[in-house]
Amino acid sequence: MSFTGRNTITMHRALHRLLTGSAAALMAAAAVAVPGTPALAADPAVRLYFPDISVVAPAPKVSPLYAWITVPDKAGDVPAPIGKMTVRVDTADVADIVTVTSVGDFENGEEQSCATSGAVITCTFTGPSELEPGINLVPLVALQVAAKAGVAQDADGKLEFSVRLDDAPAVTTSSTVTIGEGVDLAAVLGTPRTVAPGANVDAAPRVSNAGTKPVKSVVLILVGLDPSLSKDSFSNCRYGFLTLCTFDDELATGTTYELSAPMRLKIPADAAAGSSAEVFSSWHTPSDFKELIGIVSELNDEVFGPKGTGAPVRLRPVPASGAAKRAAANQVDTKPENNALISEFVVGGSRRPDMAAVGATITGDVGDKVRTRVGFTNNGPGTLYHSTFTNTDPGTHIRVPAGVKAVGVDERCFPLSSDEEFEPEDSAEDLTGASEYLCLLTGGTTKPKASALFDFTFQVREKPSAAAGRVTINENAFVDEDPIDRDGGNDTAKIAVELSGGSGGGLAVTGANAGLLGAGGAVLLLAGAIGLLLVRRRRVRFTA
Repeated sequence: MSFTGRNTITMHRALHRLLTGSAAALMAAAAVAVPGTPALAADPAVRLYFPDISVVAPAPKVSPLYAWITVPDKAGDVPAPIGKMTVRVDTADVADIVTVTSVGDFENGEEQSCATSGAVITCTFTGPSELEPGINLVPLVALQVAAKAGVAQDADGKLEFSVRLDDAPAVTTSSTVTIGEGVDLAAVLGTPRTVAPGANVDAAPRVSNAGTKPVKSVVLILVGLDPSLSKDSFSNCRYGFLTLCTFDDELATGTTYELSAPMRLKIPADAAAGSSAEVFSSWHTPSDFKELIGIVSELNDEVFGPKGTGAPVRLRPVPASGAAKRAAANQVDTKPENNALISEFVVGGSRRPDMAAVGATITGDVGDKVRTRVGFTNNGPGTLYHSTFTNTDPGTHIRVPAGVKAVGVDERCFPLSSDEEFEPEDSAEDLTGASEYLCLLTGGTTKPKASALFDFTFQVREKPSAAAGRVTINENAFVDEDPIDRDGGNDTAKIAVELSGGSGGGLAVTGANAGLLGAGGAVLLLAGAIGLLLVRRRRVRFTA
């Protein structure tokens, strides 16, 4: 299975919403991130997914119906054509306990229409469109499930789903809906901390039972906790893209709990001063957590990683609490918006680095294709750790000179704007031809005096203009709120164009020293709690 992540800014903005359980908001992001549109072709294999769901009044849940669609690889990687598709949701078996409605905000414009007749919701997708070869995860329709007042706890029923593509046999699945017990887990806010390079720092998230009923078992999810820096290995935790810990402890009402042993991180001794790390943490009941991660069951090892090998970590009360009545099995958090928090760590000291933009001179004749490397240099002092800290990537903004066209683009870059020859709808596959690009690092380090460079191939146009392009870093639109760069005077560099006067047709190499290594790494993708594909990148903040 392979994933592409060109809509990284949209997906990363959705990360915090994932932790607060807002499936409805993520549905919109998923529709952008997943290739194709909510319609199917006759050739692919199709599997449907909707989680078993527990609800309580008055806290409705929104969850999408997904399709895993496998398009066979064919010669030339030809996309599969998409025809008409009909989605049918039968709510008859749950009509006495919940109300089920389609969420109109996530209907796909003119391509989708939904209608309800009796206990059946029918959505039609007209197409035409295409799906790329490989495995596609496609959101079909978002459903809101709301418990009816006065329904007994543990009452349940089945939602029945079917999807029919043109005249092909329908694909079916079902989901169990259960009335649970309402509880309220609340994350306890911490305060930002400054730590010395080489020091240990403890990530110690706390949780309170803010409800009126005891909570039986909880799950802790942490995002942004770099496993390579972890000093612990708890057997009830898994260490991957997410750090996931499960606790069998029962949480008494009105009591705050902390970890019996902190999650300890070792800050690199050569980390640049001002480097800032953020760890998102959120607490969930087992029932809510199962709904969140069901869609990624096939990616379990990639997302959650291996289990720890040491003793388990437990929860202990702060202060100790008395006994409480027994908690129910199917528990639903009625206020998921207070489940998440952000822990911040900032590296102290005096080694605040200077980053300088690296430009290039493109030399060639009309028609020549010139390989060029542009980006930035870390003038030091201090190493930039791009996987660990959120503000160590200055966001490399490349404005292509008017006299050339980008015909080869680094996979870590994506278009910001286009010229007359670039069609935006082609950007998912063909990134060439744009007039501006934003390049983001996804991992690795940039040591002092080293450079992070991005590979481009530019072709000299007919009647080329001599107007220069430029490389700019640390622009307000693309950097963290706490930039680490100490000198903004060298944050812009030219990309010049010089005609060689030769015969043309060659492939030159120019720009920054080709021997300097960039700090980019492979894009790490998470098929998230409701199927959202998340990219592990630093936070990007856009301002109007």
